[in-house]
Amino acid sequence: MINNFAERLSAARKMAGMSMETLVQKAGSIVTKQAISKYEKGRINPGSDVLLALSKALDVKVDYFFRSSNVTISGIEFRKRSKLTRTEEDKIKYRTIEFIQKYIEIETILDAGVTFKNPVTQNRIKTDEDIENAAMDIRKKWKLGNGPIPHLIELLEDKGVKIFEVMADQQFDGLSGIVEDLKIPVIAVYENSDLVRKRFTVAHELGHLLLEFSDDAVSNREKLCHAFAGALLLPREVMMKELRSKRNNITDWELKKLKGIYGVSMQAIMARAFRLEIISENAYRQFNINISKQGWKKAEPGTYEGKEKANRFKQLVLYAAAEQIISFSKAAELLNVSLAELEKEVRIVS
Repeated sequence: MINNFAERLSAARKMAGMSMETLVQKAGSIVTKQAISKYEKGRINPGSDVLLALSKALDVKVDYFFRSSNVTISGIEFRKRSKLTRTEEDKIKYRTIEFIQKYIEIETILDAGVTFKNPVTQNRIKTDEDIENAAMDIRKKWKLGNGPIPHLIELLEDKGVKIFEVMADQQFDGLSGIVEDLKIPVIAVYENSDLVRKRFTVAHELGHLLLEFSDDAVSNREKLCHAFAGALLLPREVMMKELRSKRNNITDWELKKLKGIYGVSMQAIMARAFRLEIISENAYRQFNINISKQGWKKAEPGTYEGKEKANRFKQLVLYAAAEQIISFSKAAELLNVSLAELEKEVRIVS
């Protein structure tokens, strides 16, 4: 139990983004930094008064510390890693692990697990053409045709990918990894991200999960995953039909049209046009210069009236509560809401 408590305390502190010194302060200095260090190393256990203070400071229930934690996510890949502090990375990582633990728990209770199968037949990636083939392979296997993918997150959830929308530093875009032993693919994405950016991030992280890169392409895998996201969301055939080949200039009207239909940013569309040799390197460079001058790097024109939300976990929990398979208090714990908030969600209509 000491070792289990040690792991859970460390995880809770990192989820909260607290240093040991900060935890001491939040707990009202009822405990010392040295004692917390010993707790996390499994050398001693706290008394009940300290346990309650730690629970309140970390905003978790006391029984959180004594539940088993058997989820390990390997191969974690952060986007924009250099812009996140180690504390922020740990916060996102441990919140993701806790969410996945709860997700697996409710799936086990309901026997509702979904086995993920990689649809990419030839996933040894080296060139842009390999990327195009992988994207086409997915669209073919999942019967997506060449049309827009209106609910990308829900599609991936239905296929067995666990997606966590996390509140985090705005510098965070997304991460991906695999739950060891169970081989469950995981994507975490910034919850309040711009809708188009969120879709691209999820598609980018899917590339990390599905594709294997040849030795001489590993150093270029971020750019290749960017290319994969564009190819998955906006097929080559559509690009060639809409923009035609060998353009000298592309109007913002054309870009806004494609953005509104396919949920891909104007910048990503132009990057894709360059990769597909629709426009020249000089034209692409000039486009980037122009959008910088107009301030479109951060807020470009054009809208996408879609919706992307990870709903499956919540749906499973609410179903289990409504059918009295689990208690309301258990459901509230899984959803990390108060009992009063849960009761507003679960209104029986029949």
